[in-house]
Amino acid sequence: MLVLGCWMYFIEKMGDHLDSSYDIQCPQCKTSKYRNPHMKLMVNVCGHPLCTSCVAMYFIKESGKCPECDIVLKKGKFRVQVFEDPVVEKEIDIRRRNFTPYFKRIKRYETYYIWSKVLIEDIMNLVFFRINFWSNYVIMTTRNRRKSYCKRYSKGKYLKSGMAKRSKEDEELERLIEEEKFRKEQLNQKLKDQENNVWAVRNKSKASLLQDLMASEGDAALIVAAHNERLKEEEEEMMDIQPIIPVEKKTEFSSGIRIGIGSSTGAIGAPPPSYIQASAYVYEPPVLPPCLPCPSWDDLEPKGFLAHVRKAGAQAVAGGYTEHYACLRALQDFMYSHIIHDK
Repeated sequence: MLVLGCWMYFIEKMGDHLDSSYDIQCPQCKTSKYRNPHMKLMVNVCGHPLCTSCVAMYFIKESGKCPECDIVLKKGKFRVQVFEDPVVEKEIDIRRRNFTPYFKRIKRYETYYIWSKVLIEDIMNLVFFRINFWSNYVIMTTRNRRKSYCKRYSKGKYLKSGMAKRSKEDEELERLIEEEKFRKEQLNQKLKDQENNVWAVRNKSKASLLQDLMASEGDAALIVAAHNERLKEEEEEMMDIQPIIPVEKKTEFSSGIRIGIGSSTGAIGAPPPSYIQASAYVYEPPVLPPCLPCPSWDDLEPKGFLAHVRKAGAQAVAGGYTEHYACLRALQDFMYSHIIHDK
C-alpha cells in the first residue's frame, strides 16, 4: 500500500508535466504515443481512426472493410487525422467534399430567407445525417439534393465553377496590386542600370590608370592625382545626364482608396501649408545672481522652510532654542558651498 500510495502521488505531481498527446491510442491495437512516439492516426471517409500499422495490416490488398462499421474502404483514401475528435474530423471532410457548391455570396441568392434556408436546412441537416446515419440512401439523397440545388442556382452548372468568378472589387484590387508591382520592378531595373553604369565607369578608369602608370615615365603621384580629377569630372557628367530617379508619390492605397481629400478639380490631398517669414531665434543666456538669496528669520515659517525641520521640544524651547536656528544653519552652509563652487 505504501508503494502504491507513493506511485499515485508521483503520478499526480508529474501529471502536469506529461504531454497530453501520450494518451492518444489506436482503437484496434491499443498502441499509444507513449509506447510509439512516431505513431500516426489515419482516417477515411467513415471517420474511424486507425494507426499506420493497422492500416497496413487490414488493407494489404488495397481495399478492405472498416473494423468498426464494416464499410468497404480504399487504402489510398486514408489521410492523417488532424483533429483529436473523430466526429470533428469527419464533419470537416464531409463539408469539404460535398458542400463546397453551397458556399457562395449572399448576392447570388434571390432573398435572404433562401440563403438562410439553404444554410440551415440543406447543409446542417445533411451534415447531421451523413455523420450519424451512414448508408447508401443518405449518400444518394445528399447527391440528388446537391444536383437539384446546383441546377437551380447555376443554370445547370455546378457552383464550383461559378465561385471562380471574381467580383469587380476583387478585379480592381488585383489590378492595383499589379500596377504597384510593375512600378516597383521598373524602379528597381532603373536603379540597377545606373549602378551597373557607375561600376563600368570605375572599372574603365582603373584600367586606364594602370595603362597610364605602365606607359608613362613621370611621377606616379601626379598621374594618380590627374586620374582622380578626371574620374570626378566623369562622375559629375554622368550625374547630370542621369539624375536620381525620384520616388513616385503614392496617390492611393493598394485597396483603391485615394490618399488625402480629393477636391472638385481632381487634385488629391490638402493644399501645401503657407510659410511664414520670421526672424531667426537668438539665444540669450539667463542672468543669474552670484549667490542665493538668504531668507530672513521671519520668512522661514511662512515660506515653508520649516516644513522638513524637526520641531524643538519643550525643554529646548525653555532653554531658548527653536527650529529656526537649525534651518538657518543648513541654509547658510548650502549658500557658502554654492559661493565657493561659483568661485
